[in-house]
This record gives sequence, C-alpha cells and structure tokens, in this order.
Amino acid sequence: MFTEIASTDNSSLPWFLGAINMPHRLIQGPLAGFSCSPMRALFSRYTPPAYCVSEMISAHDVIYKHSAENRYLHRALDEDRLCYQLSGNDGELMAKAAKKLEILGADLIDINCGCPKAKIRKRGAGSALLETPDHLVRIVEKVRDALQCPLTIKIRLQNTDSDLALAQALEKTGINALIVHGRRWQDDYDVACNWQAIRLIKEAVKIPVIANGDICGRNSLAAALAATGCDAFMISRAGTGKPWLYQHLLSPNGFEVLLDERIELFLKHLEELSWLENEFQAVLQSKSLIRYYFRELGSVQLQTYYSLNSLESIKEYMTRMNKNLTPSSADYVLHPHSIPGRL
Repeated sequence: MFTEIASTDNSSLPWFLGAINMPHRLIQGPLAGFSCSPMRALFSRYTPPAYCVSEMISAHDVIYKHSAENRYLHRALDEDRLCYQLSGNDGELMAKAAKKLEILGADLIDINCGCPKAKIRKRGAGSALLETPDHLVRIVEKVRDALQCPLTIKIRLQNTDSDLALAQALEKTGINALIVHGRRWQDDYDVACNWQAIRLIKEAVKIPVIANGDICGRNSLAAALAATGCDAFMISRAGTGKPWLYQHLLSPNGFEVLLDERIELFLKHLEELSWLENEFQAVLQSKSLIRYYFRELGSVQLQTYYSLNSLESIKEYMTRMNKNLTPSSADYVLHPHSIPGRL
C-alpha cells in the first residue's frame, strides 16, 4: 500500500528555472561513477526527472582532456534536459569550461561546492570552496557572466550564520537556483539531513532553493517538502538502478516494474556502457550496479555474479535469475554499505 503525499505537495507542478519551463519539481542529482549517459537515458523510458545532472567534471579536464564523446561529456540522443556539474577553483578556467559545455548543448550548468572527497578538497574545489566564500562568489560571477543558460550552485551546510550569508551572497551573483545538501562535508550518511537548516536558507533568499539528501521514496519526499518548503527536490542515490523512480513518485498510486523488465533495463544499461567505454569497463561497473537493480539478491547470489567476466555470461546469469528470483517489494531502504559515490 502506497502512502499518499500530502495535499500541499507541489512536486508535480511545473515551474521555471531561469527560462526553462520544468514539467515538475523532482531532479536526478549527480552520482560519481554512475551518472553518465547510459544511466540518464534510461529515465526517458518512463516519466523522467525534470532534469538530470552529470557526474562531477573537472573544469581543467573539460578544457584540456575530455572530448565530446568522452564518458563525462557524452550525451545520448534520447536524453532529456541535462545539467553538467563542474568542479574547480579557478574562475577563469571554470567560466571557459562552462561556456564550452553550453556550446556542446548543456541545458544548465551547476558548480559543485559540496564534494567531501579529500582529493577534491585538497585542490580547493568541492566543499573546500565553502571555506573561502569571497573567492567562491568571484568564481560564480565569472561563470555567470560567461553563460546564457541557467546556472545553479550546489552547497552543503556549515552553520546557520555562514549558510545564510553565503546563500544571500550567491543570490546576488545572478544564479538561477541554489541546491542545498542537508549535511556538512564532514558528515557521513549515518547523520540525518538537517532539513530545518535548509528551510532557513529557503526563507533567506528569493531565488528557488532545491533540497537534497535523504529523499528515497514517497514518504521521505513528503517529509522533505513539509520540513523545508523548498521549490524543488534533488534525489540522487535512490535513482540508481530504478529508472522508473520519477514515474513512481509522481503517479498518485505509484508505479513499479516486473522482474523481467528490470533485467532488460539492466542489460540495456550495460550494453550502452560497453558502447561508451568498452566491455571490460561495463562488466566492472555492473558489479556495483547489480545491487541497485536487484536489491533482493543475497550474498551467495552476488558472489556468483561477481565472478562473471563478460556480457554474454551476465546475460546467461540473468536468464537463470529470471526463472528463480522472487521479485522484490516496491519499497526499499538504502543502506550505508551500498551507497554510490557522495556528492
């Protein structure tokens, strides 16, 4: 039985982000190692998110390393609206990279100011930018001046006073929306998101504020809406291995797919990864993806899968599994030991 979302829910209502008329208010966020075009394109088979965000991309690599067909930049023909997320510390370089991405067809650009990984922070990027707010504002001003498309900024919480001051300073740069993850960079997923702190930011600015963190289903979406009052909601981990998630969340009675359809989606995902990179990489990445498409698999079944080394052997495994596996329930819980990369 699905729990109905409160009547005050605005998640299915259209809204404008800059000049873009978004069909609803649910966004697929970035996931390191997952959010490339094969994953994003599968959402289009169902009711897709308002837009998808790419994996975080280094501004330096956009200019000096990645081609348009690289994993990080490639966009499939059947993808819907796409936001490329940039990381970096050099305003001039980030502006140049953002403009290149806009020319390549980006619908939106996002600047990552939330990544907690040590290798990113050591470069002064990601969440480290929050510790130099004046420098961050100058970066954002340069990127904003370079673009015609909407620009968003994704931050994490610090403390109430600095959060509000930074949000107001970023608003003055002309950004189109502020995305707030409800944890500090030091926090792991065992720390619950501070939705009340997000609400204070929402009340302090006039631009749209997008809440992010701990939204994994209909109940948590309703709770986030009630607690934050935000304009839109970004979902990240829960979208992994569940391309129908947004149809499920936006349909009055929910929506689920049968096991055979999940298998078909999983194999399509791997085939597209193999085309984009190569079979070895597709098989390697499938060892993480399997846990999300088939959350009901036990340790013995997973260990058998982990021994597979080709797409053909994976297809054979899926044929056997389709005959023997009982489909999972519609609702699930995200566990810390099976969480994709943090952004």
